[in-house]
Amino acid sequence: YGSGLQKFHVFCDVFSILEVDRLPASFELMHSFALWAASDLNRLPAVRKYLSAVRAWHIAQGWPPPLSSADSECIKWSLRGLQNLLGLHRRPLCPLFTIQMLKILKSSLVLAQPYHACIWAAATCAFWGMMWFGEVTVASHGA
Repeated sequence: YGSGLQKFHVFCDVFSILEVDRLPASFELMHSFALWAASDLNRLPAVRKYLSAVRAWHIAQGWPPPLSSADSECIKWSLRGLQNLLGLHRRPLCPLFTIQMLKILKSSLVLAQPYHACIWAAATCAFWGMMWFGEVTVASHGA
């Protein structure tokens, strides 16, 4: 936790945050710190550890945790948005699937056949639901 607390103090020094405003830290300060640390590191798991370090420091000093569960959730969503902006994806990006491709697929299917109807249903659900095809299909027949 030492590096997380050090990072927090560096952040506060860089942005001239007074000592009295560091403990207890406000949600706004913690949120700004999280986004700053994430953009500096380009690694989001470390930011969560840094926030845990600041939380532990607050508790050790006799203060309540600086973030409520709602505040933590807000920071989580902000970090997820930053992750999307920075392009840090766990999965490789898929090629785009367009409406024109759906039209071509539909023209090649005979929807009166159950298998073709199922293919069409999976394709449209995945497209309009903005899902991966793995979310609307199974890996094998035995699954």
